[in-house]
Amino acid sequence: MKIWLFIGRFNPPHIGHLKIIDKALKENDKVLLLIWTTPERNWDNPLSFVQIKNLLTKKYPENKLYIEELKDDKSDLVWIYNIYKNLYKLWLKDKNLNIYCGDKANDTAYLTIKKYEHIFSEYHINYIEIERENHFISYNWIKYSVSATNLRKALREKNIDLAEQFCDKDMFKEIKNLKI
Repeated sequence: MKIWLFIGRFNPPHIGHLKIIDKALKENDKVLLLIWTTPERNWDNPLSFVQIKNLLTKKYPENKLYIEELKDDKSDLVWIYNIYKNLYKLWLKDKNLNIYCGDKANDTAYLTIKKYEHIFSEYHINYIEIERENHFISYNWIKYSVSATNLRKALREKNIDLAEQFCDKDMFKEIKNLKI
């Protein structure tokens, strides 16, 4: 059995996230999204865990997708323990773990998990790097990188047409109604 783990803020979810989730659902038996949250709401974290989970659950009603909260913590060990606890709770006997990550040199989750990899000793971990270099949209002859940062910026600047380009159409209707 193959388990897929992806840690991210998904705040808000965009077409890049959805493309990765689609790939994971095709390639793995179970998919665990750990949504990394902070206690405060601000422009970098406009949605709560519940809002993000609701958006993703409506898009992916499959029973092999699990969405859990991963609260931020100043201690890397507490953060790692919370990842381990989620894996243990859901898949005690399954030992093949695909961890999807961004650029390995800069991905905080990857670097932290790698540092404490010995804690996951009973898992066979396969790190899969996600290339972001081809994730762009064009809008008014300008090329934009698909990212939650660019999506939030377009929403903040009330550029709804641009913001919509970063999102799944149905999901965007809901994101727009959340008044980010």
